Amino acid sequence: MRFRIDSVLISSVLFTVALLCLIPPSLANALTGRDKIALATLDARFQEVARMYGTLGVACLAMILIGLIVTWTGYIKRVRSAWLVMFVLVWAWAFPLFVLPWFTAPWVMTFPEVLYNAIYQAGIPRLVVESVLIFVLMVTALLLPIKSFFLAGEIQGEGHRPSRKLIGSSAVSLLLVVIGLLAWIHLRVYEIPPDALSSWQQVPPPPPPPIRDNNCNCR
Repeated sequence: MRFRIDSVLISSVLFTVALLCLIPPSLANALTGRDKIALATLDARFQEVARMYGTLGVACLAMILIGLIVTWTGYIKRVRSAWLVMFVLVWAWAFPLFVLPWFTAPWVMTFPEVLYNAIYQAGIPRLVVESVLIFVLMVTALLLPIKSFFLAGEIQGEGHRPSRKLIGSSAVSLLLVVIGLLAWIHLRVYEIPPDALSSWQQVPPPPPPPIRDNNCNCR
């Protein structure tokens, strides 16, 4: 099967990258729920939580596999039902599971603090930043080829088609930005000092008092 470089192919690649990025955490959850040695060290309540995460991880792996199959069997061929499947996958699975909980939970850290913790240590802040970046990639992949799926009859003329070079460069630029941010978080490419992150919260110093001229002879 020959692929033509257009918005649909680029969108399929973006979807593939986003779904593959979700495999490691889903696989880790699936293995945790089935590690009998690790479960034996937990009490009954935490064992139930670990098993729940294990079941969730298996379900996420199944959804990722479905997304990859739909992407490269129907989505790449501009099948409208495949676009609808990916729409449901993004907004009914990825958004409520990977993004919505972070925005509804109470936060005690500011955005610079979340960014700092995401860069320098593993934990919830890093999961938040990674989840948001992956979701942005998926939404971009969903919206990029929407004209090819639903407005194909209106863009048959070559003059009305968007430039392939522009579409490709924009999508590749977004992909590189997301990958660069993920690499920045994991590899600490550039170190941000803590005082620079909190500088926006500091009150600026008051202006200096006006200088009085003692030699002025005022009557």
